[in-house]
Amino acid sequence: MFATPVLFPILNIKNLKNVGEIGAAFWEIAAPIAQLVGLILLFLAFRERRTANNIVQMQVDAAERREMHARSVKHLHELYTILGNNISNFSYESKFETDGEVKILSGKRAIRCFIDDVENMNIDLHDNQLLLQKDGVREILSILRIAENIFEKIKEANIEETDRNFYLNIMKHELIFSIFPYTDLDESANLKLETCDECNEPHGNYPPLIFDKMQLLKRHFLREELPAQ
Repeated sequence: MFATPVLFPILNIKNLKNVGEIGAAFWEIAAPIAQLVGLILLFLAFRERRTANNIVQMQVDAAERREMHARSVKHLHELYTILGNNISNFSYESKFETDGEVKILSGKRAIRCFIDDVENMNIDLHDNQLLLQKDGVREILSILRIAENIFEKIKEANIEETDRNFYLNIMKHELIFSIFPYTDLDESANLKLETCDECNEPHGNYPPLIFDKMQLLKRHFLREELPAQ
């Protein structure tokens, strides 16, 4: 562009008519190259955009996983709190043989005393209809249903394996020290409940309705522990 004014006086005017043909020939050669370069640049731009979109999507997915994890942990914590409240609110009037005084017990001790006394309530332990009329039986079954729900949530929850094992362990601890028979406190002792003369099942003084639910729960968290071994 800058050289053209200098070259015009030197150039032969008769030869200028060939410049157009030379330019057209040059563009016919350069145009495909320019188009190819343009396509390559467009491809690179699309590839970088796709990479950027993938990074954004990964960040969104990671945020959703963190949110689901936090929500799952929150739901498990709320269920465990409900279970603890139901156990703590369980009450039972027990008459102690030492002084004959009737005391209102609550929590784990009330559940233990209720189970110990249910055999002496003149109720057939195998008659589920009569058992369900006792308030204490219904409350214990409600606690066991909440525990079953928690185990199902632990199994389905989108949480880390360490969190899963943590909730399994605290659930096992809560059930063993709240409702399960004393024989489960020390597994190495190989203690067993007394076998019932009527049904020939080792449910001791636990009504079969409650005992069967406990066995289902026990198999549930024992099954959950197997993969970790």
